[in-house]
Amino acid sequence: MTNIFLYLQQKRTFRSSFWQKNLILNIVIGIFLLLMLTEILFIGLFLEQILIKTGNGVSPELILNKSLIYYFLIVFVMRFFIQDLPTMEVSPLLHLPLNKSRISLFLNYRSLLSFFNFLPFLLFLPFSIHYLPLHYPVMTTVSWFLAVFFIEMSSNFLLIRIKRKSTITPSVIFILIGIAAVLFLLEKYNLFSLSTITSWYFGHLLQQPLWVLLPVGTACFFFWENFSYTKKHLFLEDLTKKSKKAENLSSRFSSLENRGKIGALILDEVKLLLRNKRSKQMLTLALPIFLLYGLFFYPDPKNMGHPILLDFVGIFITGGFLITYGQYILAWESRHFDFILTSNIKTEEFFRAKYFLMTIPTLILFLVTIPYVYFGTRILFINFIFLIYNVGINAPLLLFMASFNRKRMELDRGQMMNYQGVGINNFLNVIPLLLVPVLIDLLLNLFFSPTVSLWIIFGFGILGIIFHRELIKMAAAFFKKNRYKIASGYRNT
Repeated sequence: MTNIFLYLQQKRTFRSSFWQKNLILNIVIGIFLLLMLTEILFIGLFLEQILIKTGNGVSPELILNKSLIYYFLIVFVMRFFIQDLPTMEVSPLLHLPLNKSRISLFLNYRSLLSFFNFLPFLLFLPFSIHYLPLHYPVMTTVSWFLAVFFIEMSSNFLLIRIKRKSTITPSVIFILIGIAAVLFLLEKYNLFSLSTITSWYFGHLLQQPLWVLLPVGTACFFFWENFSYTKKHLFLEDLTKKSKKAENLSSRFSSLENRGKIGALILDEVKLLLRNKRSKQMLTLALPIFLLYGLFFYPDPKNMGHPILLDFVGIFITGGFLITYGQYILAWESRHFDFILTSNIKTEEFFRAKYFLMTIPTLILFLVTIPYVYFGTRILFINFIFLIYNVGINAPLLLFMASFNRKRMELDRGQMMNYQGVGINNFLNVIPLLLVPVLIDLLLNLFFSPTVSLWIIFGFGILGIIFHRELIKMAAAFFKKNRYKIASGYRNT
């Protein structure tokens, strides 16, 4: 039965238009992964020498045991953003005399083919073959590598469970971010070192190989938990629970209908964002990254002396949602774009609704970033300046740029590592949105003080807010000239 499932998945993959249209991109990604695997293998082959040179006389296995916790955490984070959930089209199979257990087992088996599951063989197998047998019994060596492998398997199945849970309860992601922040603070202020966890465990493992049963049991537990969950949620009626939750969430914005046609348009867009996989992942994954981006720079006192760097971080933090959502301001509705063109909706009203959808959440998210004042009042000042710039300049600019994005976007696909609907213009948009204000500030600093140059940028933003109606009219007029080309692009991609 597993062979049949593999055959069906292979046919589905190679027959899909998405695979055929992105064949060159898939080849490039494949070559990139091959090169990456080769580099990782070379690191694994020379891992012993690297540890000896950097260990200052400490045994390589002791250094590696302390560092493994950071390896597992980094790989887990990478899995979270890159690894897709193992899925298959089960709808055509549910009416057939197939055992649900077989389908559920196949979904779990598919996850074993993840790129990350092969990393222990490339990184740590050469070390366990060449170095450990010279100092420990063979049984201990085998147990050490198996422990590393099964911890990685536990990470694999735990991630699948978390991502499935997060699709129903997005708050899970914020809980994970909170846990990560606590661990970071404990490590930063030397209250608790994560390295003691793997140092303690693998130290006992090298003395008693039976400790390998702990990660083996953990991997089996998460495998069984995923198997049980997918087995119970194969039928289509289980999806109604998700739709009810999305309906309850979007109903909280129902008061927008009382704000006229623009309010109704905003409400429809909110429902679209909350009910589709790709847009929901954009909201739940991308937003925390933008909001927490400052933690990578602000804690380092050296960065406080680089105003241009602070400008870039300020634009990125305050304009994260605006840029991420605004890049595809029309493409979100590419599926029913012809209906929009034939509807009794004025283009200017349509664009005004889009403008408010970008700017109102941006203002709210700025309030969330106010605690960055802990790192200095100038941080708050810079972020406020570029909030005004984003609202006054970047928001109307994105409305204008929307007419250049003519690739259809499928919202039922995941956000991570998905380039469907993304064109070269989306990468070029970064220049005027992020780099131009930084370059303006850099140029103004040649003639004025940093504070004065920021006030000038603030003035540009205020002018954009004052004349936002005129800017929206210009963007709407440009859209009218290109609306049929845009519609044709959405139909043909």
